[in-house]
Amino acid sequence: MIIDHVDNILKYEALLPNLRKGLEAVAVVKNGAGLAPGRYEFEGGYFMVQQGETRPISEGTFEAHRNYIDVQIMAEGSEEMAWEDVRRLETVIPYQEEKDAERLTGKREHVVKITEGMFYAAFPWDGHQAVAHTGERQRFLKVVMKLGVG
Repeated sequence: MIIDHVDNILKYEALLPNLRKGLEAVAVVKNGAGLAPGRYEFEGGYFMVQQGETRPISEGTFEAHRNYIDVQIMAEGSEEMAWEDVRRLETVIPYQEEKDAERLTGKREHVVKITEGMFYAAFPWDGHQAVAHTGERQRFLKVVMKLGVG
């Protein structure tokens, strides 16, 4: 798991295949019609613009991916995100290839608030629960970039 400010995102380019292409695609969308919710393709992956409100952390599950690295960039607002090594979690919904997702449960010992201007990257070994809150509900607008694992 990588958690940092978006100003530093290109420092991780060697670890995140096609990151630059993804960021260029996001910039084209942002400079055009703005970050409108939806799915957008680019060479080496795709990204989704998501907008909404968080839900109580106790209501969600962790997820993990096998074919993509999640790079989530907070454009506006905030959320809390729980992290755990997938080896310490239990599967509740087995891996579904069409969704590239496995749903897991476990203790939420590592919770981080992600605010505007931050990003995180979740690798296949990172169980992560996004769009959550431990206290008050939060609103967010974010880019969820899916980078194909080499």
